[in-house]
Amino acid sequence: MNMEKNISITNLDFLSGGGDMGKRIRNFDWGNTPLGDPETWEQGLKTCVRIILTSAQPMFVWWGPSLISIYNDQYAHFLGVKHPAALGAKAEDIWREIWDLLLPKIKSVEQNEGTYDDSMLFIMERKGYQEEVYVSFCYSPVPGDDGTMKGLFCVCTDNTERVINERSLQTLRELGAIAFDEKSLQIIYQNVAEALSKNNKDFPFATVYKIENTGRIAEATASTGANNKQYLLPAVIALDAPTMETRDFCQAYDSNKLTFAEIVTQDQEIPKGEWQKASTNFVYIPITAVGSSHPYAIIFAALNPYRLFDNSFKQFCELIGERVSLEINKMLAIEEERKRAEELEQIDKAKTVFFSNISHEFRTPLTLILNPLEELLNQPTNNLSAIERQNIETTHRNAVRLLKLVNTLLDFSRIESGRQQASYTLTDLVALTTNLAANFRAVIEKAGMQLIIKADTVIQPVYVDRQMWEKIVFNLLSNAFKYTLAGSITVEVTAEGKYAVLKIIDTGVGIPQAELPHMFERFHRVQHVTGRTFEGTGIGLSLIKEFVLLHKGEIGVESELGKGSTFTVRIPIGKAHLPQQQIMMNDLNEQEGILTSTMFVEEAGTLLVRNNKVNDVPADRNGLPLVLVVDDNADMRDHLRSVLMPHFEIVTANNGQEALQKIQQQPPSLILSDIMMPVLDGIGLLQQVKANKATAHIPVILLTARAGEESKIVGWETGADDYLTKPFSSKELISRIASQIKTQQIRTEAMTDIAEQRNYAKKLEEMNGELTKMNEELTSFAYVSSHDLQEPLRKIQMFSKRILEKEINSLSDEGKNFFYRMDNAASRMQLLINDLLAYSRTNTSKKHFEKTDLNLLLAEVKQELMEKIIATNSIIEYGPLPVLSIIPFQFKQLFTNLIANSIKFARPDVPPRITIKCEVVDGQKIDKPTAVAERKYWKISVADNGTGFDPKFSEQIFGLFQRLHGRRDYEGTGIGLAIAKKVVENHNGIISAEGIENEGATIHLYLPA
Repeated sequence: MNMEKNISITNLDFLSGGGDMGKRIRNFDWGNTPLGDPETWEQGLKTCVRIILTSAQPMFVWWGPSLISIYNDQYAHFLGVKHPAALGAKAEDIWREIWDLLLPKIKSVEQNEGTYDDSMLFIMERKGYQEEVYVSFCYSPVPGDDGTMKGLFCVCTDNTERVINERSLQTLRELGAIAFDEKSLQIIYQNVAEALSKNNKDFPFATVYKIENTGRIAEATASTGANNKQYLLPAVIALDAPTMETRDFCQAYDSNKLTFAEIVTQDQEIPKGEWQKASTNFVYIPITAVGSSHPYAIIFAALNPYRLFDNSFKQFCELIGERVSLEINKMLAIEEERKRAEELEQIDKAKTVFFSNISHEFRTPLTLILNPLEELLNQPTNNLSAIERQNIETTHRNAVRLLKLVNTLLDFSRIESGRQQASYTLTDLVALTTNLAANFRAVIEKAGMQLIIKADTVIQPVYVDRQMWEKIVFNLLSNAFKYTLAGSITVEVTAEGKYAVLKIIDTGVGIPQAELPHMFERFHRVQHVTGRTFEGTGIGLSLIKEFVLLHKGEIGVESELGKGSTFTVRIPIGKAHLPQQQIMMNDLNEQEGILTSTMFVEEAGTLLVRNNKVNDVPADRNGLPLVLVVDDNADMRDHLRSVLMPHFEIVTANNGQEALQKIQQQPPSLILSDIMMPVLDGIGLLQQVKANKATAHIPVILLTARAGEESKIVGWETGADDYLTKPFSSKELISRIASQIKTQQIRTEAMTDIAEQRNYAKKLEEMNGELTKMNEELTSFAYVSSHDLQEPLRKIQMFSKRILEKEINSLSDEGKNFFYRMDNAASRMQLLINDLLAYSRTNTSKKHFEKTDLNLLLAEVKQELMEKIIATNSIIEYGPLPVLSIIPFQFKQLFTNLIANSIKFARPDVPPRITIKCEVVDGQKIDKPTAVAERKYWKISVADNGTGFDPKFSEQIFGLFQRLHGRRDYEGTGIGLAIAKKVVENHNGIISAEGIENEGATIHLYLPA
C-alpha cells in the first residue's frame, strides 16, 4: 500500500523543515493511520512534532492508544535498520525485543508521571544482530485537547560507546593496579585472570596459558572464576601437534599475534558472565617477550556475545596484551637487574679478596728484590765498579717506586671496599706539615726552583691520621713538582674559622678550566699538558680526596693555564666530628712515614733532566748512523744510551716536542720513542714525523710498557715502522734498529714498492678488525699493571741481567747469590703480572663472539704447546668437537691453561694422557644451581691421569691464587683455573671439576647449546 501523498503545508507550519524526516513526515499517508490527516491533529501532537523537527537531539513522540511513532533525523540514526519502517508504526512493533522493559515506564506515563533512566542496558536488534546498547532517556506525558494524556514524548541519548569505553579503561586500570613487582609469574598470571573476571561482560571467562618446556607445551595456569576450570581447550596443549580444537591456539603462538576465532559449541556449562547466552566468539591474546618471536603466555578468552568484534574491540584486546607484556617485561628486567646487582656485589667482594691477595703476592717478591739490593749497597767493601753501583742504585730506585705504586693501589682498594679505617691522633699540624714539605726542598732546589713554607704558629688542636696526612701532603707536592718547570712551590698552613687549611701553590703549567671538575675522579688524567713525565696511575688525587673525606674535610683546586694551580685542603679543628672509637692517644707507626717520604722524594728525583749535552753532540765515529732516543724517564734514557752507544751515534730528547726540535737541527737515521710522554707523546711525534715530507722516510720504532695486541695495532695504524714491548733484550733492540736503518737505505735506493704499500695497508685493515675496546676501569687497571708496574720491574731485570752477564767474575759468591735470588723473584713477579693481565682481559664488557671450529682452535693450542708435549711424551686425544659462537682468544686461553695444567701436574714417570670429549646434555642433569633445567648444554670434558686432587677442593681450585701444591713442587701463580672459570662465565656457561688423588682430574665445561 502506498502510504505517501503530497501534503500542502499552507496551514501546517509545524511540519516545515526537519531535514530528511521532515520531508518523510510531510509525504507520509497519515490518513491510513489512527492519527488521520495532519490538519486534524490535536495541538499537543503538533507542538511535539514541531519540537522534534527543529531539535538536534534524538527525539520521538508516540501518539494515541496505538502509540504511533514520529521521530527526527537524529533518532533515525539510533534506529538503525528499523528506519524508515518505524515511521507511523506502532511502538510495540518497533521495539518488540525490549517491549517488556519499556512497558512499565509507559504505564507510568499513562498515569501522568514522567520517567528518566540513565544509561539503561538494552539488547537491541537495530543493526541486524543482537547488540548491547546503553540509552539515557526520559518519557514525558503529552495531553490532548481535552486535557487527558494522549501521547508520550521522549528525548534520548545513545551512551553505548561511552559506557563500553569506560568499562575498557577500568579493566586496563585493574591490570595496571596489579603488583608486577612479584617475583613469581604464577602470582602475576592469577592477578591478570582476577582483573579480567571483573569485566565479565566483555570476557565471560578467560584462561591464562603459560608456555613451558622451551615452547613445546602450553599449560593452563590461571582462569577467571572460583573453580579455575578450563573450558573448550584442554589444560595442556601440545604446541607442535595442533588438533581441531587447538589449531587456533597454536596459530596464535606461531604468529605471536592476536587471533580471533569462532567456535560453535553445545557445551551448556560455558560461563556466560553477565549475559543469558554463551559466546561463540573467542580471542587468543599473546603475552610477548622482548626479543623473542614467540610469546611466553597466551590469554584465551570468550568475548561479549552482544558486541561486534570490530576495530575498537580488537584494539582493546591488543592493549590488554601489550599492558601485561610491558609490565611483565619490566618486572623481568628489574629481576634481571637485581640478579646483576647481586653478581656485581659478588664481583666487588672478589675484588676485595683479589687486592688482599695481591698485597701478599706483590710484596713478597718486592721484599726479595729490595733486601738484596740494599745489602749490596750498604756493604762497607765490595768489588762493584762505579757503573755497576749506578745500575744497582737505579734498580733499587725503581723497586722502591714499584712498591709505592703497589701501596697506592692497595690504599685505593681498601677505600673502595670500605675497609679503610683511620686512626686519629692529636697532631701539631704546623710542625708535621713543615717537616714533610722539607723533604722536598733538596730536589726542588736542585731543579732550580724555590720551596716556600708559610705556617701559622698558632692553630687550634687538630686530630689527623698521620699516615694519611703524609700521603696527602706528599701527593700534592709530588704533583706540583711534576707540573712546575720553573718558579716556586709554596706550602701554606693556616687557620680559617673552625678549619685548618693546607694550600699547595705552584707556578706551573696550570690546568684547563674544562678539566677542573674532573680532577678528583678516579683514573682521570689531563691530556697533552707540559710536565716532567706522563707516568702515573690517575688515582692519586681521587685517593687523597677520600683521605680528606675520612677527616670530614673538603678539597678543591683553582688554576689558570700558564700561571699555576692552587690545591686547598680544609679539615675541621677539634675532634667532635670524628668517631670516638677511632681517636688514639699516640701514633703507632712513625717508620712508615719515613719510608713514604723516601718513595715520593726518590721518584721526584728521577724526573730531573740530567745534563746530557756532551752525549747529545754526535762525534765523527766513522759515519755511524744517528739514532734519536725519546723517553721522559731519565733511567730509561741512560739505559738505552749505554746499550746503543757502541753501535750508533745517540741523541736524546725528553718528549716529542723536544724531539721535533732536534730533528730539525739534524735529521736522524732512526727515531726510537716511548709512547706515553708529556707535552707531545710518541703517537703525536710519529704523526708529525710521517706527515712531513722531509721526515716521512725516517723509520720510527715505538717502545711501550703496555702489553697486548691492541697497543701494537694503534702504533702500526699510525704508521710506526716497528714496535717493541718492554722488557726487550739488548740484542733484539740493536738488531731491529740496524734492520730498519738498512731497510730504509734499500727503499731510498730502489723507490717505494706500491704493491708492498697496498699489502701493508691491507694488513693494517685486517689488524684493525681485530681491535676490541676494554671496559674503562679494567683498561685503566691493565694500564697500571702493564705500564707503571712492569716498567720498573723490567728495569730491574735488565740491569740485573747485564751485571750477571758482564760483571759475573767481579762479584763475590754472596753477591752472585743475591743477584740470582733477585732475578728469580723478578721472574716470579713477571709471571704473576702476565697472568693477572690475562685474567683482566677476560673481564672485558665488549664480547665479540664468532662462529669457531673448536677442532681448529685446539689444533692451534697443541701447536703452541708442542715443545712441552714432546718433552713430556704427552698424549692428547679428542673426538669431533662442535662449531660454537665463542670469543676465540678467550677460549684459546682456556684450552691452553687446561692442557698446560694437565701436563704440569703429571705423576712422576707416568706420561701425561689428556682426553677431551664432547656431548649434549640436558640442564636438569647438571648438579649446579645456575643450570637451566629446560636448556640443553654442550658438555666438554678435559680429563688427565695426573696427580689429581682431593675432591673436597673441587670448588676451591677455581679461586684466584688458589694452589693445592707448593711452589717448590710446581711452578705457577694460582690464576690459571680462575681464568678458565671467568672465560666459561663470559659464555654463560658452567665449569666444574672432579678428581682423585694420584689418579687424575677432569674439568667439565657446560656451554648453552
